[in-house]
Amino acid sequence: MLAEFLAGQGKWEQVMPGVRVCQFSLKGRPFSLSPRQVPLHFEVLFCLSGAVTLTWQDDTMLTVSARQVMILDNHSNIISIQMDVLVEGILVEVDARRVRENLKTICGLLGDVTLDMDWVWKWMNNRGKCVVEGPTDWSRAVFANLSRLPQSENARWCVWKSVELLYFLGNPREQQSEDTVPALDRKVAQALEETCRYMDEHLDEPLTIPVLSRQACLSATTFKEGFRRLYGMPVHTWLRQRRMEHAAELLRNSSLSVLGVAQSVGYGSASQFTAAFRRQYGMAPAMYRKMSESA
Repeated sequence: MLAEFLAGQGKWEQVMPGVRVCQFSLKGRPFSLSPRQVPLHFEVLFCLSGAVTLTWQDDTMLTVSARQVMILDNHSNIISIQMDVLVEGILVEVDARRVRENLKTICGLLGDVTLDMDWVWKWMNNRGKCVVEGPTDWSRAVFANLSRLPQSENARWCVWKSVELLYFLGNPREQQSEDTVPALDRKVAQALEETCRYMDEHLDEPLTIPVLSRQACLSATTFKEGFRRLYGMPVHTWLRQRRMEHAAELLRNSSLSVLGVAQSVGYGSASQFTAAFRRQYGMAPAMYRKMSESA
């Protein structure tokens, strides 16, 4: 699965028997895979920036974007991977056979918590063997705290959060269908991907659902629902997040004023932009630029 794609790339670390973690930063490129099944094996991808799109044998597609988590089980017959220009993330690869005793120990320390893996496999199978989590309260907290940890602790944090996610998934509840996102029909997915590229090239313009749905040649309802399924978040959330990512890039690499940066990503006033930027990065744009210059 994704571990095959990342073989020989990034920084791999053996956290415990049966659990490996890869921290990576890669430039986008298409990559083909030969479908294969690894018994009792699953992966959890924490996407820090950019986006990764997977395609299966049946032509369904699914994208994980920045600050989302993707879970794949051992029967995910992925045939290709497409990445953004630059993708940063952390992949947790788990061999369930080898890690079982360690999981029992962890669950015991937490008061004999039960991880119902049979339910997790069944639930994953009903959703195409691959789902995206977020944005939810859980995923927001995961990435917020990840950014505060020293890089040397990122691998262990993601392993811990993976166990926590398995606990959530192993606890049957109706709201799981709202928190996670299954794959989408290839033709609709391609139309949405093209529209995303359009949005990325026109971040300084007012982008509304009617405009974007016409761009995708889809009804407004199909566009909104399809976007949520493919990218795991509403259109306005994706757009706000992408605008903030581009703004951060401009603050790091250009001499534009804060107002100039704001206008470049579609904000009419510096105050509105500053409030949105602070919500995303926890600091004002001017402070972000100052810290970037001193790094």
